[in-house]
Amino acid sequence: MVGHINRRRIKKRKRPNGNSKMKFVLILVIMVMAVVLGYLTARFIIGPLLGYDADESPITLTDSAASEDDTQKDSSTEEAASEENSEDTPKESSKSSPEEGYALQFGVFTSKEAADKLADDLESKGIETEIIEDDEKFKVISPVVKTKDEAIDKLNGISDKEVEDVFIASF
Repeated sequence: MVGHINRRRIKKRKRPNGNSKMKFVLILVIMVMAVVLGYLTARFIIGPLLGYDADESPITLTDSAASEDDTQKDSSTEEAASEENSEDTPKESSKSSPEEGYALQFGVFTSKEAADKLADDLESKGIETEIIEDDEKFKVISPVVKTKDEAIDKLNGISDKEVEDVFIASF
């Protein structure tokens, strides 16, 4: 092997596979599908379980001048009605559900006696309550107001009265 020349082997660089763009597109499609499925799950499965209605907007647009007159009339009639109905015992609603709006919910009980006891405790702290019956359960709530902002104001008003486990419920 005299004529054998010692050649160095040259390694060829491997080029990246031609499907790297395809991998990127696949990852992008998976990410978009995850976002869409997450949205649909939150809107149509988790939202209804929590009682959230995505079609109902909490913001209402009204004519400001007309609504101010209406709210002044409503507040004066509500004050007159509350002065007439002020008693030491909690109000009991014979209706199965109150009018539509928002109220502070203090508790839900299976017995009327337990609901009466909580209502009496709250009345002694100066908090006006009502007891309503709904599906054989007795709910202790504040009087129903029309807007969520009014309910938030009520909640802020009782924050100094050492009441726990209160939340705003819609009716």
